[in-house]
Amino acid sequence: MKKRFLPSQSRPSRIEIRLVLGTVLLAGTVRGAQAQALTDSLKRQDLNEVVVTASRAATPRSQVPQQIQVISRKDIQQTPATEFTDVLKKNASVDIVQYPGLLSGVGIRGFRPQTGGLNLRTLLLVDGRPAGTSNLATLDLGGVERVEVLKGPASALYGPQAMGGVVNVITRQSRGAIRSSIFAEYGSYRTAKFGGTTGGNLTKKLDFDLSAGFFNRDQDYKLGGNGILRRALDAGSATQYFADGTTKTVDDTRGDNQRRDFTKLKYYSGALRLGYQLSEKWRVDVRGELFRAPTVQSPNDIFYGSLSPSSKDIERGNLDLSATGNYANHQLFVRGYTSKETNNNNTLSDFNDNPVPAYRSYQSQYLWKGLQAKDVITLGRQRITVGIDHNEATSNAQVFNPNGSNGTPYSPNYELNTTGIYAQGQINLLADKLIVTPGVRYDFITYNVKQTDLLTTFTPGKKTNPFFSPSLGAQFALTDGLRVHATVGRGYVTPDAYNVAGFSQTAPNAARQVAITQGNADLKNESSVTYDAGLRFGKATSGFSADATFFSTRVTNRITTRTANPVGETTAEGYTVRSRTTYVNANDSQIRGLEAEAGYDFGTITGGRYLLRVFAGGTSIFKAQDVTNNASGTRTVRDVFNVAKLNGNLGVAFDSYQGITARLTGHYVGRRKDTDFTDLASPQVQYPEYMTVDFSAGYTVAKHHTFSLLVNNLTNENYYEKRGYNLPGRNFAGRYTIAF
Repeated sequence: MKKRFLPSQSRPSRIEIRLVLGTVLLAGTVRGAQAQALTDSLKRQDLNEVVVTASRAATPRSQVPQQIQVISRKDIQQTPATEFTDVLKKNASVDIVQYPGLLSGVGIRGFRPQTGGLNLRTLLLVDGRPAGTSNLATLDLGGVERVEVLKGPASALYGPQAMGGVVNVITRQSRGAIRSSIFAEYGSYRTAKFGGTTGGNLTKKLDFDLSAGFFNRDQDYKLGGNGILRRALDAGSATQYFADGTTKTVDDTRGDNQRRDFTKLKYYSGALRLGYQLSEKWRVDVRGELFRAPTVQSPNDIFYGSLSPSSKDIERGNLDLSATGNYANHQLFVRGYTSKETNNNNTLSDFNDNPVPAYRSYQSQYLWKGLQAKDVITLGRQRITVGIDHNEATSNAQVFNPNGSNGTPYSPNYELNTTGIYAQGQINLLADKLIVTPGVRYDFITYNVKQTDLLTTFTPGKKTNPFFSPSLGAQFALTDGLRVHATVGRGYVTPDAYNVAGFSQTAPNAARQVAITQGNADLKNESSVTYDAGLRFGKATSGFSADATFFSTRVTNRITTRTANPVGETTAEGYTVRSRTTYVNANDSQIRGLEAEAGYDFGTITGGRYLLRVFAGGTSIFKAQDVTNNASGTRTVRDVFNVAKLNGNLGVAFDSYQGITARLTGHYVGRRKDTDFTDLASPQVQYPEYMTVDFSAGYTVAKHHTFSLLVNNLTNENYYEKRGYNLPGRNFAGRYTIAF
């Protein structure tokens, strides 16, 4: 029987929340003259910061038609965070799914967040190359200069996995005198953090960057409770939607103020970059990065209490080598890279939840290697970037029995090879008032499903299909600082291995009947067309910046399943096939929404004697629906899971330029839907909205010593990004940083 789902039923909050924002925050060196203070203030407000993601060439942000949010190094330092995911969700209006045990994913503009695989709909990059992970939580923060969040399809620039957008982590590239900083931090749940960075020129031609970090939470964290914001939002219950059209309100205050068992955490990270100036025109850089998290504790859904926890070991390493050259009007770049990420999952209990000696029960391993080459050609005021990317991504998985022997994998090992040729232009017209950015990319995609030990229910093989991704952007300056912008582009993502070649068979019932699910080698790529249009204002001397952008996306060839009930079919074992389910391109998705952000620095009124900036930004989703076109000709519509109707961030930041700095921020996430697997009927469940507030403050003494206080979840809310996997309540940390 087909399930029919009701569209989302939003309801307003009973109480309007008013946050009184004020007082004192982090890090800064003592400033001298007011003129220098004003210059620094304007630099912070200036939208012309150089970014890389928009056109794969260094471009002032004010000249980019696409929507880009930039998270600066100072934002990162002032955000109370356990790992990279916290920084991203608290500074950019994106959708997040996050688990306590270092596992998280991101979705942009109405696409569902994903935590693993080679077929994401939001692309993760480090310095413009594949990040070497699909898990946000393992991205290192130590050597990060800034994070660029490009919203909207970017397949014309980067190929697959960029249907919703791109998160690009830009690392440090220090030059000149060596500058270093070291910090030590200690806080709630016996949490200790240590780290440091150093970088600059060792010789006239040789420069470097080095970063290292350590995190250890040595006590299980405590959940929040019925905080003031949950009460204000009336957010203590969730709503279940059943297949028969009925609904049920269920309590969502589980675990208030309780200790969350099995949430200790430890990880190490580090990165080293070496750069050498070969000649006046050529330089080379090599960079390596390591991340290791041993015995990460992973609790079960809070519904089951302390039953069936597990643990895992995560190891990831990246290495890339690049060369950059400048000849006349050409900026040449070539890079080779390789990455490896291994996750070993450990089982700690049997099917009856009795403790057993820990054993490795599952391993997933992802390998990336590739080559990038490009030429940025400048012709007067015009520019074109041409290049080629080749990426080979491999997914290997293995199941292990308690005795250490190999078990049957859930899906076959596979390799996804992509070779793409692209061109991206920037045409400046009408004395630079009009900027047009046409782009095009052609990808050759080879999907290689490999022979996999113990898995004989499929036929391995290769399949190659090309994909064409055009894009067009334009921006026109109406007045000084006021611009209208618009883009249109195509995006795509390939099916995964199980969609193409997977096979599973249920255990026979009493009547010796089984149900079979199998892949479809003829699946097409999912594809999308997105357009957006908006108005932005950015003028550093005014202290004010704002942007509002409407976007609309239509996805076709979404992959879904269809089930048939064959008559008289039996398996090789003699079981009767009760049902056979296959994957087909029969779905569509429709997404529409509005992004908006604004900020104002009151310090500009005083000529830049201090910074007092208020800011807010968010994404409102008008529609995010998956449409299933059933074989009977009917259609089933449901909301895209884990996508909030509204999410955003707001706050105030202060810098006295005399060593005192402060920041108070709020993070709001509206109602989302998911499947409630804790109910035997597996209904849809609508999460309640939530809001958390963070605070950080600090004082710099003698230009080099900074003492900071960071408070996460100030009002002690019990909240989650994934229902049942609640995150920490209010916690404090003190930090000491020395810069030299």
